Amino acid sequence: MKQDTKQSLAFIFDKLARHPFVSVAVMCILLYPFGFCETSGFTTGSYIYGGVVLFVIFALLILLGKIGKNLTEMVVIYLVCVGFAVGGLLLIYGYHNSPVLVLWLALALLAVFVALLRMTGNLSTRNFIILMIAAGIMLRFAYVLYTHSNDRQHDVGYFNWSWGHANYIEYWYKNGLKLPDYDVRLIWQHYHPPLHHWLMAWFLRIQTDLGIEYDVACQGLQFLPLLYSSLTTVVCYRIFRYAKLKGMPLVVTMAIICFHPTFVLMGGFFNNDMLCVLLMMLSIMFTLKWVKKPTLLNIIPIALSIGLGMMTKLNAWMVAPAVAVMFLYVFIKNIKKWLKFLGQFAVFGVICAPLGLWWPLRNYFGEYKIPLTYVPFLSEADPQYCGNMSWTDRFFDFGHGQTSFVYDAFTDPNFGAPYNEFNPTLGLVKTSLFGEGQKAISDVHFPQLGSTGPMLFWVGVVLAALCVVAFIVMMISKKSGLNGISRIYFSLTALTMLASYYYFCIKFPFTCTMNIRYCVPLIPLFTMGLGLLLQRFSGDTKPQKILRYASYALVACFVLMTLIVYSQVGMPEPVMPAV
Repeated sequence: MKQDTKQSLAFIFDKLARHPFVSVAVMCILLYPFGFCETSGFTTGSYIYGGVVLFVIFALLILLGKIGKNLTEMVVIYLVCVGFAVGGLLLIYGYHNSPVLVLWLALALLAVFVALLRMTGNLSTRNFIILMIAAGIMLRFAYVLYTHSNDRQHDVGYFNWSWGHANYIEYWYKNGLKLPDYDVRLIWQHYHPPLHHWLMAWFLRIQTDLGIEYDVACQGLQFLPLLYSSLTTVVCYRIFRYAKLKGMPLVVTMAIICFHPTFVLMGGFFNNDMLCVLLMMLSIMFTLKWVKKPTLLNIIPIALSIGLGMMTKLNAWMVAPAVAVMFLYVFIKNIKKWLKFLGQFAVFGVICAPLGLWWPLRNYFGEYKIPLTYVPFLSEADPQYCGNMSWTDRFFDFGHGQTSFVYDAFTDPNFGAPYNEFNPTLGLVKTSLFGEGQKAISDVHFPQLGSTGPMLFWVGVVLAALCVVAFIVMMISKKSGLNGISRIYFSLTALTMLASYYYFCIKFPFTCTMNIRYCVPLIPLFTMGLGLLLQRFSGDTKPQKILRYASYALVACFVLMTLIVYSQVGMPEPVMPAV
């Protein structure tokens, strides 16, 4: 490739890297009209829109990238690309409008970009990660396209119904910002802080005002959690860079985040989990930035992310203890400037406390005296109840067929498992890979997962164990590449989340409480541990090489099996011939 092509491609990727949040948001916005509102198939307008967008993107890339020696060659390359796009769209149309084909055609196109970058000498770690993030977004997008508001959700209920997160969204949609004048405990899930539901109601209003049918617009609400999930990958990248990860260790950690099933599943959630996770990860990132440069301007985003996180879901508080330790560390380190930092902390409190606490305080001091940390308790007669088991059995029993059924286990007919999950640790792993809810990902609902589901489970178990061990070792080791206070910060964040999760499982001993959604930030934290371990042992000794290449192979298998399993789930069911 000629030199100006190399420089032009470098220019394009420099712009994408310089504004990653904007780039991710624009990609999601461009994807929305193609089919976010459709769960059973794409409209004719979807294909027309998709074709136009691809034609424009190809033209811009060829012109800005100066791909081709002359005008004739550029036209030929453009026509080949257009032919590829048209063929791909026709293939999707001809195969039951399959969202899975959207994913795999996108992956093929991104593979072409990898080859092009390699040919021009632009295949850097950063540029490869940009393409991985794009691939992860397409995986999330395909999942959202084939996932209905009733599939693998948590307490969502149905739209046009009487309870659940969907009904809570509809309350704000119908009433604007009018606060509830009833006991919010009486309608399931209405006790939650309202930020997520406000945003969903606002987006629902925008769609219906644009003329989109109400039921279709309700499905289109998945755009927001998908956007949150996609933005989280960028936040994780920033955190990993603050941890000084680079090269292949950074690629490995980002591969896990981009393709991890948890973030795919949560990208389709209608509840408030994904926004809460995004804001928690932002608070971790902004705290690292503030410690590096402790200014008033840098402490405000921490206050906003924690405050808005608690205004989304109260368990965002879990980042606060570690943040407080960092505040204390910087204060003691700069004790001669104590007045300056007391001022910063005051500003932090003035912003964070009202945002995070106004809702529970309003409910507590209002007419109905709702406890500050109210969580609805299921009946002990519920089949999910496991409080009658000893804590040693619950926490240390990994036998009795628990790993024979590798998916989250409910005996409810909608789940079809042979027993109810009772081990919180196994619950973490299973729900992180396959989720929960009606039409849960298992070979009960998807017989095609008979062999691939267990493969993903065991690869995930080995990878999770490796990441946890790596995190512990790196947080103890002075040679991890992190200074002492950073190790304390990450360790305390992880310990707080783990302690909160296990306490929650003890206090509310039901199968549905044993879910990764209550401590999702553990995934990037433990993944970072693996990256630090690989970076620490980057030498040429045989054990180090074995560790590195085995880890690379394990992560590659994890990514591949995730793509396969989530493609199988989204493939259209075969039409049986009439007898």
